[in-house]
Amino acid sequence: MELNAREVKDILSFYQEEKLHLNAKLKHVDAMLRKLQGNNVDSESVVLLTRTGTKAKKRGPKSVWGKFILEQLAKAHRPMTYKELMDIAMETHGYDKSKFSNVRASILNSAFRLRAIAGKVTTIGELGKKEKFLVSTTWLNQKGQLPKAHIKWLKETMNFTPERVDMSSIPVAKYEEDLVG
Repeated sequence: MELNAREVKDILSFYQEEKLHLNAKLKHVDAMLRKLQGNNVDSESVVLLTRTGTKAKKRGPKSVWGKFILEQLAKAHRPMTYKELMDIAMETHGYDKSKFSNVRASILNSAFRLRAIAGKVTTIGELGKKEKFLVSTTWLNQKGQLPKAHIKWLKETMNFTPERVDMSSIPVAKYEEDLVG
């Protein structure tokens, strides 16, 4: 079958329109099924949805400290203590000692959100010790273990043998913006 350029263009535009119509119908069917079944989570990305079926967004301003923690972990590319992060924050932002309690609270709150809500970081500990290290969840393998280089650094530098992390305890992000970045 031989088609000229005009016929190809017409056929192409017909199928593109058809695809748009079918996608719109499919979205409508998905939204209705979700409403009828009471689901408020997208089946593909496991992201929270609004009543209308659009992806939910977090309310309020985003903390600069969460981004700071992730940047410092990426920069150091090794586990870090909360104290280390606080000291770097004090130095980086040029705060005097009177601001330490504010910086400490901000970093602890942001680390909690990153750990308990977004699932971007987790803490590793050693059996019988109180000290914990923050690590990026992307560093952990399926068994919940750090790479050998990190384990070696913790043993040699900090005299610390990390426990395995229970990967099922790491939460899945509820919002689309937590999946990116």
